[in-house]
Amino acid sequence: MTAFVVGLTGPMGSGKSMVAGMLRELGAKVLDADAIVHDEQLRGTVGYSAIVQTFGTKVLGEDKEIDRAKLAAEVFGDPTKLRRLEQILHPRVIARVLEARSMLPDAAVLVVEAIKLLEGELRKICDRVWVVIAPRETMIERLGMRGMGEREAELRLAQQLTEVQFRAAADAVIVNDGDRERTRERVRDAWARIREATEG
Repeated sequence: MTAFVVGLTGPMGSGKSMVAGMLRELGAKVLDADAIVHDEQLRGTVGYSAIVQTFGTKVLGEDKEIDRAKLAAEVFGDPTKLRRLEQILHPRVIARVLEARSMLPDAAVLVVEAIKLLEGELRKICDRVWVVIAPRETMIERLGMRGMGEREAELRLAQQLTEVQFRAAADAVIVNDGDRERTRERVRDAWARIREATEG
């Protein structure tokens, strides 16, 4: 037996990181796939070399590190380029998740927060999938607080799975409608079911 893996996903701006924080407080080990992706793009890594080789030096900043905004502008809206980038980075994310899982005791719960969880191989190593959803206007508002214009936010959300698709893939749905305490209760309820599965 190995540690129990919960994949935590949902659209941009739904509040995945807040839910991940609540799970951390409850005792889960949390990995952020986006942070792993960031690490794997740093100068000197295999990911960095592969990205520069594939997309050219135009995705680099003045410091010669990969400029994430330039890279995003290069791939979003072009499915072929986006798929190429994912082929470079996703295997590295999976390797890091498997490594983290192997270092945890059997009854431990590893939560992997990942926006692209359902579209790739990462889904296969999860024992459960949790989806965080929020009203569309709330997500757009949250993305605006991150400096994203309304049109760009709409465009990014349109490129992701629909709420119906997310719900269909979920073992648990956490509705994050802006009431933090109510969201915390939903997280606790879903967590209790996970603990039953891992300790029972």
